[in-house]
Amino acid sequence: MKSKIYLPALLLTVLLSSSVFAQNTQIKRYMIVRSSPSYTLQFNIDYNQSVFELSGAYNDDYQSKVVYNGESFGADKGYGASALSKIILNERGSIRFTQSLTFNRILSYTFGTKETVADNGHANYNCFTGGLGLEYNFTPAHRFKLYIGGELNASMINGDVKVWFQNRGGTPYNEEYKITNSFRMGYGVMIGSEYVVNESFGLNIAARLINANAFLKQSKGTNADTEFQLRDKADPNLKLAGDHNKKFSFYSIMAGVSFYFGVKEKRYKLN
Repeated sequence: MKSKIYLPALLLTVLLSSSVFAQNTQIKRYMIVRSSPSYTLQFNIDYNQSVFELSGAYNDDYQSKVVYNGESFGADKGYGASALSKIILNERGSIRFTQSLTFNRILSYTFGTKETVADNGHANYNCFTGGLGLEYNFTPAHRFKLYIGGELNASMINGDVKVWFQNRGGTPYNEEYKITNSFRMGYGVMIGSEYVVNESFGLNIAARLINANAFLKQSKGTNADTEFQLRDKADPNLKLAGDHNKKFSFYSIMAGVSFYFGVKEKRYKLN
């Protein structure tokens, strides 16, 4: 009989205790805020398109006469790779000091030669570029970051040029020239975005325009030379130089990965 009395009393005690415990228990909520990375390292694959006088292919056909007369460098498209590092200069992380190292190869025919035209000439260039600049990040604290930037750069340019001569009334022939290491200085502008996957890794895509020879243009040597530096300064009496200064300019579509360092985490208690 006593057990029948005690069992309901025990159940009632447990229910009351659970109710009191539930009322006294609160779920602690926090907001986590991560800072902008103090240092970002990016590695990219580049796709290049020549512009201005660097572009020398019409309808995807190389024009030997145009190159020989110095009107164009004779390139079209190409590929490359780049590494960029970025250091924040303010607490918000919106201003970043950038350093870049880039290799770009720009060719008349990116994949092989064109067999459907008589002109079998070509122009191939290698451009090794290092740059220092500043970047403004519009959304430094967001997962999706949008930025613009500019840089001053220095480049070493070399390559080879093959010119085809129709030689009307005779047998067509070719002349080949080697472009030796040529130091030039210029500038670049960039617009891009980053998507932060986690606090240490992200993806990025950007477009950058480089004018590699804004400064230090020159045209040296004689018409008998087959090896010489880049002839980008006007000299009407010198083959491959022409009668006006030429820009060695191209834009790159860059895509790759980002690695983030120095991300700080703060927790704010909400209740």
